[in-house]
Amino acid sequence: LPAARGDTPDAVARALTAPEALEIFRKWTEGPIRYRLEWAGGGHRRSAVWACAKAVSRRSPELINDPSQSTWEIEIAGVRGGARIMAYPKKLTDPRFLYRRRDVYASSHPTLAAALARVAEANDGDVVWDPFCGSATELIERALLGRYRELHGSDVDPRAIEAARENLNAAGISGAHLSVSDALRGSLPRATLILTNPPMGRRSRRGDAAELLQAFIRRAAGVLAPDGRLVWISPFPEQHAKEAAKARLHLTFKQDVDMGGFRGQIQKFVKMKARDAK
Repeated sequence: LPAARGDTPDAVARALTAPEALEIFRKWTEGPIRYRLEWAGGGHRRSAVWACAKAVSRRSPELINDPSQSTWEIEIAGVRGGARIMAYPKKLTDPRFLYRRRDVYASSHPTLAAALARVAEANDGDVVWDPFCGSATELIERALLGRYRELHGSDVDPRAIEAARENLNAAGISGAHLSVSDALRGSLPRATLILTNPPMGRRSRRGDAAELLQAFIRRAAGVLAPDGRLVWISPFPEQHAKEAAKARLHLTFKQDVDMGGFRGQIQKFVKMKARDAK
């Protein structure tokens, strides 16, 4: 919302009750307009919340301060001489991702999985493998893009495979091959597309995630067919680009993304044919 000048309670009240703000709230809210106030950087600040809520109520009683049933999250950041106000809608159902019935720790958000699938692009003959499949969002998003030959998903956590199977069923996708297995071991068909959001910390059971992902790049190069693609998110993009080049994987796309507190990079590698690597 437009920056508001003055003491914080008054600045917040004027920002939330400005005509442009009220138009947004009314247009995008069904039923009462309920909000919850919070400060950027954390902290409860109950007395400040109470003062702001009273000031808002005096200006516009239709805005209800209700943290337990809020439809809007209002974030307040103090700036010199006033406040910056951000309004985030809550509880909006997105029918695009209704297949997401179950999650496991560190599963990809569907919007991120959809971005990865679009970077990978769809080929009719794709044999797709997600070695860290979690709840199968990458597999589902690739399947929704178009035809493929096979879908394979593996994960070391049996709960992830259960969640993946339920989500695939909810998306109407049948015939996927799911297994509890290690991404660095086991036999697989020659893949034309490896599509994954790999572990970047506590999801790794093998110590340092950097070491695991370095080893996986070499594994991917061995599994991919010539001209096959590896599309993933790297938490160590420069390091992984160098390792991929050694394994004859050519970087064709990169895009930095905010992973909620640290930088990652969507990377697309294509496996070079032997004659192209010379």
